[in-house]
Amino acid sequence: MNEQHLHRGNLLWESSRMFLPEHKEALLERRMELNKVAKPELDEQELEEIGIIVTDSLKHELDVQITYWQDGMFYELIGIVDRIDWHCKKIKVKAGDEPTYIAIDCLKSVVRL
Repeated sequence: MNEQHLHRGNLLWESSRMFLPEHKEALLERRMELNKVAKPELDEQELEEIGIIVTDSLKHELDVQITYWQDGMFYELIGIVDRIDWHCKKIKVKAGDEPTYIAIDCLKSVVRL
């Protein structure tokens, strides 16, 4: 009987390979949580440089590439700064059909194109 048990190979564990949809979703969420990064902290000089480029884009309708942080991930956006809201500390960027609002403290970099 003991030899028969050893010759079954992986059959004993075959059923454990199947994932329920809930398990698969939980595993994907866990992977995403592990890939999250901390919100960037920029010094005053970096914020000043970003402010100059953002203001130039607003005044002269210049395209810029914006890298920003949201929910633990970095995203890139190319567009023209349409508005700077100092009260709410956000910028409005025209990129395609829908405007995008980005919190100033979530900016990582802004580059002229």
